[in-house]
Amino acid sequence: MNEYVGKVCPYCKTEIREGDDVKACHECGIPHHAACWEENKGCTTFGCKQQHYEEQHTNPTDVCSNCGAPLGDGQAFCPKCGTSKNATKKNVCGKCGAELQDEQAFCPRCGQKVGLAVDTGVSSAINHFNDGVEKKKKKSKALPVIIAVVLVACIGIGVVVSNFMGQKKAEEAYNDYIANVEEFLSVSLDAGSNLEDIADTIQTYWYENIWEHKHGSDINDAILYAMNDKADEKAQAETYDAQMKSLYSKIKSVPDGISDEDKNEIEELCEAVKDLYNVYTDFYSLATDPSGNYNSYSNDNNETTDDFLSCYRALDNLID
Repeated sequence: MNEYVGKVCPYCKTEIREGDDVKACHECGIPHHAACWEENKGCTTFGCKQQHYEEQHTNPTDVCSNCGAPLGDGQAFCPKCGTSKNATKKNVCGKCGAELQDEQAFCPRCGQKVGLAVDTGVSSAINHFNDGVEKKKKKSKALPVIIAVVLVACIGIGVVVSNFMGQKKAEEAYNDYIANVEEFLSVSLDAGSNLEDIADTIQTYWYENIWEHKHGSDINDAILYAMNDKADEKAQAETYDAQMKSLYSKIKSVPDGISDEDKNEIEELCEAVKDLYNVYTDFYSLATDPSGNYNSYSNDNNETTDDFLSCYRALDNLID
């Protein structure tokens, strides 16, 4: 465990000393005090998390034998047409096949007397004559009907096309916003980890200057040494900051074209984005422009790190 001596535990923000029980994360390799690992129930490094999913099941239902509507458990009659769940087929007219009620003496469709035998030859001739009359009537009415159908079809097609284009635009706006939020979340993870490294180094050098007389003659020297040792990380922090500002300008408010059904979800994401960005700016100032005394800086560092991680996880959960 000598390789971890002098490292800073990310949970309690104190150095790992010789003889301390150490637990290193098997995924990212970051060392922790064993007690800190147990208290936190795992690694505190950004991005280390577990997820759990539960499957959901549905049960089929009976359907009405008359209209096909679904029947719930215990339903004796169809809620749509009123047909009994165990209904049998009713009497029908011997001429036209229409269903008949028990008390009816004549068919309500063709007027045929119930129970009267029908001569098929006469019935066929009558039907043939009636068909001819109906065809002539239909021909005289066909043109206006066709015109009306064409007009309705054109209007319907126009409405469908308009709705389709609107829906497509809404989907594109939604997908673009989610993609930008995911990129913002990814950059914030790298930016936060980098800022944590800078701030922890400043805190460590500050502590060692006060109690171990290292890193110069006073705390100003210690902070200067820390900033010099983390010059590359500070330059990287500026690059991340430019990316964060650019992405935040795209996702801080609900974009145009979002559908009403997606608006509530996007508004919730906007609030989570604002929370994360606000604590990120505090973190950036803390790491790149340290001030105050050691105790205040140490407390601010711990609280800001925890707040940043909390806001990051809140936004990550909404995206998942």
